Amino acid sequence: MIFDSLTLENFGAYAGAQQMKLSPLPGKPVVLVGGMNGGGKTTLLDAVQLVLYGSRARTSTRGRESYHEFLRSCINRNAKPEVGAKITLKFSRFSSGQAIACEVQRAWRETSRGIVETLMVTDGDDYDATLTEHWDEFIEGYLPSRIAHLFFFDGEQIKELAERENAAGILGTAIHSLLGLDVVDRLQADLKVLERRKRAAVLDGKAAEDYSRAQLDLKNVESLQAEVCGARASLENVVGRLAKDANSARERFRSAGGEAYQRRAEVEKELEGLRTQEAAVSDKLRELLAGHLPLAMVTAELEAAEASARAEAESHVATEVLAVIEARDKALLKELKRKKAGDQTVDIVARFLEGDRRGRESLAGNKRRDYPAETVPALAHTRELILPTDITDARAAVLEHQSLNTRIGGFERALEAVPDADALADLQKQLDAAEGELKQRRAELETLVLKQEALSTQRAEAERRLERSADAAVDQEQHQDSRDRVLSHSARVRNTLEAFRNRVVQRHVARLEALILDSLQQLLRKRAMADRISIDPETYAVTLLNAAGQTIPFERLSAGERQLLATALLWGLARASGRPVPTIIDTPLGRLDSSHRKHLVRGYFPRASHQVILLSTDEEIIGTRLTEINPSVARVYRLVHEDQAGETSIEEGYFEHQHAAT
Repeated sequence: MIFDSLTLENFGAYAGAQQMKLSPLPGKPVVLVGGMNGGGKTTLLDAVQLVLYGSRARTSTRGRESYHEFLRSCINRNAKPEVGAKITLKFSRFSSGQAIACEVQRAWRETSRGIVETLMVTDGDDYDATLTEHWDEFIEGYLPSRIAHLFFFDGEQIKELAERENAAGILGTAIHSLLGLDVVDRLQADLKVLERRKRAAVLDGKAAEDYSRAQLDLKNVESLQAEVCGARASLENVVGRLAKDANSARERFRSAGGEAYQRRAEVEKELEGLRTQEAAVSDKLRELLAGHLPLAMVTAELEAAEASARAEAESHVATEVLAVIEARDKALLKELKRKKAGDQTVDIVARFLEGDRRGRESLAGNKRRDYPAETVPALAHTRELILPTDITDARAAVLEHQSLNTRIGGFERALEAVPDADALADLQKQLDAAEGELKQRRAELETLVLKQEALSTQRAEAERRLERSADAAVDQEQHQDSRDRVLSHSARVRNTLEAFRNRVVQRHVARLEALILDSLQQLLRKRAMADRISIDPETYAVTLLNAAGQTIPFERLSAGERQLLATALLWGLARASGRPVPTIIDTPLGRLDSSHRKHLVRGYFPRASHQVILLSTDEEIIGTRLTEINPSVARVYRLVHEDQAGETSIEEGYFEHQHAAT
């Protein structure tokens, strides 16, 4: 099957007639549709399922509404109810190797009798009354609604499947639907009903009363189970829709500067801390400037002053010494003469002593500035020790001051860009309301899940009581040969069906494991995460094993790796179905971090099917990811949503700031 085109007329946000050609091109299986959150991407996914399955479609917005109420809500608000809405899907199916162009059109409008729905199917160029009348049987045979979620899904479904506590249940349901085991389950249930009727026919007195009471208890539990199951399915749809609404509200709030507004107090606190640090650094600089640091500007003068002070100290010493050595010289010469030293010796000593005195007289004659005695050591200590330390500290303080001022400026600009509370009030209310309702509904869903588990336990106990009361009563009946044979054969058939179901699951589980592992390895383009995948045929729990056969704990996988595994599960199941059906993925990358998105873009999207329709936001398939997938893209569209009118139109081309194939 290939989807050739989809036309929406007054459906949801799509006013008037909006058409999108979808047929792929050779070697280009991908149709890329871009739209902002809340712009109508999910509506497209709902439209395809609605036109194919009608009341059995698993749409995201139906919730607990009746089918006709849902159809009424899907008519564009600006369209006349009596005109109504229409969805037309043109597709090609293949018979005996030949492509046959078909069209299915589902329309509905408001009349005096309420909502009237019409379905028209053409096979080839002509209207086919038989195919129209039996469309439900035809599409169920071609693509059963119970496995449609393997081909039409969104990021929320991947997220749920990525949670281990949900994976087994979802996988079990998918495998049952894929293998047609729901028919076996219904047959077993019908046989149980037959056995109960046969047993009830032979009961009398207290035995009949006990049996009737047990049967009524079981019926009540089954009724409650059906009610809770329906409520849970509806609530799951509601939660999925609310999750999308909350994401859209969160995106609008973020785009308007909401995140910056929410961080305002945090930014102001950080800014206050930076300003405190800047004030401390400024105080340190002022302290340095009030001390010796300014002397760094006159280091030459300091050296000159130190030299001058040192010379004056030497002059002072020379003056004091001169008076002493003059008397000493006279005494020395006198002593030499007394000792009758030679005239030549005396003369040499006299000249030496006279030269020494003249040198000291010259030194003592230097100009005096009256420096204190501690001036020389003080100047030397300041110049050699204090100033170098102060200069180093000052340079570090200046750099720190500049860095702090830069950061302060950035925070001040960020605060200036924060919108006023009044500008965000409506968006904040919308976000709070969306998140509050989502939280409430999730809590309700969790309550329903617990109630469903409790009812399963009650049902098992009720069935055991019913069996015991029936068996005890049947033993008292003497004329029950034929009934015994029916009961005996029925039990044997049920046991055979159970064995058959287990054998079918065991037989196909190995193939499913291989396909899922191969899908995972194609996603990663290498052997990674696991060397083998094991599915328990009874509980459907998924286990990852390494090359040594050791279990890889699910908790060890990152959130991105778990979602890649969930995608591989869906891909493997779709491949196991053997049905050539297009794949539609809504917000395919929204739940993945950037490091894992490339695996889907490279390994999955171009290979997911012969036709892949991607419904992407402006933050998913962009930049390098768009460049990588572009060779596989056949067509691109952009959903343009007018907020004021609340309407969406379909245009060719991708987002204005991006480029893709046309």
